[in-house]
Amino acid sequence: MNPFAPFIFFFGKDMFRHVIMFTAIYLISWFLSLSGFVWSGYLMWTSLIAISTIIIWRAGDFFSPAATYIQEKHELPQSIKAAVIDAIASSFPEFCVAIIAVILIGRAEVGISTIVGSALYNVLVIPAAAGLVASSPMVISREVVWRDNVYYLAVVLLLGVMLWQFPNEWSAGVAVLFLLTYVIYVFILHRDFKKSKSQDSDSLKTEVTEIETTEDEDDELELTSEKIAWLWIAAMMIVMGGASHLLVESSLALGDMLGIDAVIMGFVVIAAGTSVPDTALSVISARKGQYDAAISNVFGSNIFDICICLSIPILLALVISGEATSIDLPQLGLIWSLIGATILALYFFWSNNYTLTKAKAGMMGMFYILIIMFAFNF
Repeated sequence: MNPFAPFIFFFGKDMFRHVIMFTAIYLISWFLSLSGFVWSGYLMWTSLIAISTIIIWRAGDFFSPAATYIQEKHELPQSIKAAVIDAIASSFPEFCVAIIAVILIGRAEVGISTIVGSALYNVLVIPAAAGLVASSPMVISREVVWRDNVYYLAVVLLLGVMLWQFPNEWSAGVAVLFLLTYVIYVFILHRDFKKSKSQDSDSLKTEVTEIETTEDEDDELELTSEKIAWLWIAAMMIVMGGASHLLVESSLALGDMLGIDAVIMGFVVIAAGTSVPDTALSVISARKGQYDAAISNVFGSNIFDICICLSIPILLALVISGEATSIDLPQLGLIWSLIGATILALYFFWSNNYTLTKAKAGMMGMFYILIIMFAFNF
């Protein structure tokens, strides 16, 4: 039996070659660092960042079909699936980073900056990537623009208000407020789902079947029982948690070597690394012509990130230590960049009769690059 078979199955043949390459770079760099080559440290940490990002990506690919299997098994409404199951499948890396930042390393601002950076990446880069790979201009439904996008803008404004009103620490009150905001969002989704159930049920079933077929062909993941699906979910949670920890530690170590603040590393590097599953899901949907799915996934994931991935770690830290979570985030300008990006996305999605052209997609990508360049000046 090939000892590498489980790794080839998990990564896929092509991606496994990349992992082997980055692993070789890491080992060579580590050996050279023992000999006093300072520059080798940059390659060592960069290779670990690449490896952890690939692991997060592939774990998300296995997590999603297992979660969908359970949703279909219990006939959960599509609205609940979108708001909870899909969101957890694509946002679990951000949740792990928030847990690590708040509880393990005691730097909540790294978790917050990662959530903000991931949200910025999602709202600009993912639509840009989807728009550029789509076979035609992306026509987006009004519901996605005026429900999901506007609600997400309200969530971002709430985050800004909380950081402005409570700049030094967050207690249970802030966490509960975020949780209630998410509950309201789920209620709105479920209400809208019930209104359009008869009209959308056939297309939604077709969509799920198409996605599952693609994933089964790529990953060869066969689920024969709910028990196996839950085992896959638990296993992928552990894998993503470990990879997220590696991503955080490697990014912070690289930032120390480069003299870059941990908050900025979270905002740029860690955020991009944890957003890979969202990017893959939206690009796949865009290639299939499922434009609403490609865009709504962005906002649902971002709302989950802010409301759940920030609130749960705060509550857990309160239970463990009995103290509120301390925050030291002087780079509040990052929040304004996210608010501006969300408003820009709202305009681009609304203009031209709710059509995202390739030109506008390219502008969104350029705007993200400008914000990242601005962030490094903090």
